Order: sequence, then C-alpha cells, then structure tokens
Amino acid sequence: MKKIIIAFASLAVAALALSCEKIPEPKIQKRLTMCGDQWDKYAFTYGTDGKLTLVNRNEGERTWTFTWSGNVGTAKYVKEGEEKGNWVFTLGDNGYLSTWANEWGDTWGFTYDSENYLTKIVRTDKDNAVKANCVWSNGDLTKWSRIKDDNTEEWKIQSFLEDENVAGIFADASDKAGVDRWIFEVGMCGKASKHLLDQAAWEGSEAIAVHTYEKDEDGFVTKVNKVYDGGDPEIYEYSWELISK
Repeated sequence: MKKIIIAFASLAVAALALSCEKIPEPKIQKRLTMCGDQWDKYAFTYGTDGKLTLVNRNEGERTWTFTWSGNVGTAKYVKEGEEKGNWVFTLGDNGYLSTWANEWGDTWGFTYDSENYLTKIVRTDKDNAVKANCVWSNGDLTKWSRIKDDNTEEWKIQSFLEDENVAGIFADASDKAGVDRWIFEVGMCGKASKHLLDQAAWEGSEAIAVHTYEKDEDGFVTKVNKVYDGGDPEIYEYSWELISK
C-alpha cells in the first residue's frame, strides 16, 4: 500500500511539474498592408482567401488590380488613370513566383532551392539570360549578384545581425534584376533571410550600407534606416495587420 501511495505522489509531482512548464505560444501572424520609401508607398489589400487583390501606389497614382485563376494572378495595371495592360504572376507548386510578365511582355523566371530560397532570376523572354544569382548560408542571403547587359557579374556581400527577421522583410531586395521590391515584400519570391540585414557592399567597393531597425511590440519591423558612411538615412517603412494571435 505504501508503494502505491508513493507512486501516486510521484505522478502528482510529475503532473505539477509539467503544468508549470512554459507552453510555447503560437507565433503571431501578421500580413503586410503598406511598405515604401520617402517617395513611393505601396498599400496592399487581400481577399478572404488571403490572396493579394489590390496594390495601390501613392494613393491611386498607380494601381494593380488582381484576378486569380488557380495559381495565375492577372493584375490590371493603371497609371495616372490610364490602363496600361496586364501584369501576369504565375505561382509554382511551392506557392512562390515561377514567372512574372509586365505590360510589355518582359518576362522573368524564378528558381528556388529545396528549402524555397531564391537562387536565380532569369529573363525568359531573352533566352533565359541569367540576371541574378543568390547564395544562402544558414538561412541568410550572404551574397547575390546582378548581371549587366555586357554579361559582367557584380556581387553584393552581406552580413547579418543576430536579430530574427520575424516579419520576413526583404531589406536586401533592391537592385535584383529589375524585379519591383514590393513583389519581394509581399512574399512572392521565396523565403526571406532568417535574420535582419546588417551591412551590405558591392564587392571591391568601399561604400558600405549599414541597416538599423525600428520594430513594433511583436518584433515586426516598422522602419529600416539604411546609411552609407554616415550620410543621410534612406528610410523604408512597413505597416502590418493582425491575422491571428
């Protein structure tokens, strides 16, 4: 009988210990409602299925209105009140952008690794000419290239902070092969770096861009300050809406 009582007491202690352990809270989920710099700001609207339905630049100066059919999004592009044509976004089986075409028919193709990090951008309308290569290390984009019309390839080298990239922003998305930054920021172009970008510089250049951040109470970046050699900051801002908590 004594052994049974001891056994029950042990179980009770174990249960109490488990109840006192901190249960991991589910990650807060938010989605992007605005991003942009000092000159151009993009606002985003989504449908009930979570897919993008409207991109609005500078309060109607330019708009892209999306209609989705399966994995293909056709966006009617309007500039200063005049319809310019359609942009077509095709998602692959991984849910990320496979091809994108603008109103002139210029077309880009996107390649990813097994973990859905972007590795290459090509111009599919120009014999699949490679326009950018990306190299990842431990989930961070440590170097990427742009390839000029004369086929010379320039590499940008990047280092990262220890801060987690909670929101999945693309502070390193500019200059990538002519693909608009907002297309990266809404999450179409694969997974973002796991950590926040610290410093970036073109190989062989002494001009180093240093990035600092402001965040909301949930760790989502609301402002990026990008500074070259102590000059005036280039500012990029973000706004988010809560999906679930």
